[in-house]
Amino acid sequence: MTPPPRPALPKMIRGSVIVHRRRCGRPTCRCTDGVQLHASTVLSYSQDGKTRFLMLPADRIDAVRASVARYGAARAALEETGNAGRAELIAMLAADRLAR
Repeated sequence: MTPPPRPALPKMIRGSVIVHRRRCGRPTCRCTDGVQLHASTVLSYSQDGKTRFLMLPADRIDAVRASVARYGAARAALEETGNAGRAELIAMLAADRLAR
C-alpha cells in the first residue's frame, strides 16, 4: 500500500533555513566534547519575541529553502516599493513648498 501524497509546501515561508548544531545531553555521547556536535537542518523563525526551530525532513529542505527565498524576494520588492513611494512623497511636498 502506498502512502497518501504529501501536501505541497506554502509558496512563501518567513524564516531562515540553518544547520543547528547542538549537544544531546547524554553523558556518554560523542557530542560531550563540544567538537562532534549533532547537526540538524531547521527552519529558524521568531514568534512572540522568541526564536523557534522547526526540524526539516531531508526531502523537504530544498523546497523550504526555495519558499524562504521567495519570501525574501517579495519582502525586498515591497521594501523597494515603499522606499520609492516615500521618495515620491518627499518630492511632492518639496514641490508644494516651492509653489507657495
